[in-house]
Amino acid sequence: MDAFVNLTIVTFNRVECTQRCLESILEMTSYPYVINIIDNGSTDRTREYLESIRHADGYSERINRIVYLDTNMGISPAYNLGWSLSDAPYYVKIDNDVVFLRDDWLDVLVNIAETIDDAAMIGFGENTSGLRHAADDRLYYAGHVGGCTFIKRAVHEKIGFWNEDYGLYGEEDADYGLRARLAGFCNLRYADNKGDFITYSEHIDENISEYTQWKSEERTKNIDINFKLNDVLFKCGFRDLYVGRKFLPYEDNGTIRFRVNKEYVRHFEQLKNRYLPLLPAILQSAEYEAINTEMGFHFYF
Repeated sequence: MDAFVNLTIVTFNRVECTQRCLESILEMTSYPYVINIIDNGSTDRTREYLESIRHADGYSERINRIVYLDTNMGISPAYNLGWSLSDAPYYVKIDNDVVFLRDDWLDVLVNIAETIDDAAMIGFGENTSGLRHAADDRLYYAGHVGGCTFIKRAVHEKIGFWNEDYGLYGEEDADYGLRARLAGFCNLRYADNKGDFITYSEHIDENISEYTQWKSEERTKNIDINFKLNDVLFKCGFRDLYVGRKFLPYEDNGTIRFRVNKEYVRHFEQLKNRYLPLLPAILQSAEYEAINTEMGFHFYF
């Protein structure tokens, strides 16, 4: 298989959502792909379901690896593990509540990646900015792409991994989009007049209100400190745009575990100690304002 795509899905409970996601992938995907699934320590029926499909017709030839983690490592470490499970030239980060609606979804994303050289994150949907790519008016510029995010390996090799500074759930998509734009790439969403490519099944989760509240609280904590700090560090050139791993995976008797990357933690703590006290002043500075204006970061897109 010369050109294929690594579809990586991270699961944590919500087994019904995972089932609908995987069923839609099998039904709606024609471009060559493999599926890698990382379960973040689910406590519902997720693991039983995944084991039931591992060797099932249709799934067995598509599933490359199912990894069961002993504990919930959070979004970024689990999705980062997905990078290493396949040598595919393309990678898609798929939330486990995504449902695919059209059988050309992956073909469209691959075509954009092969046509637009500077595309980093590619996904679906219009954007409120209305800013469109000159090559195709169905392509909208985006700050970042979440839910279903297509990335070329060449982009990953240049700017690295999902940032693991944000705990169990955070701004990893926005962080990646920021670094991609600063590295000279653009992030794109595709929308045409033939109907939606994806929808979400999270509404079938009976605990959705509790889950939504938890996500909101986690995001607020992240944005108030770590994301604002990283935003300044990356934009001002105080931190390299290539981000490595805070948690390093290793195999222990067939089980993947993680150890803390002490060098990463030490370096980030140094940056925090040096720049966090200066953060309010930097955010109000003319230099920071000039960076945002020049790069168009004031637009929501």
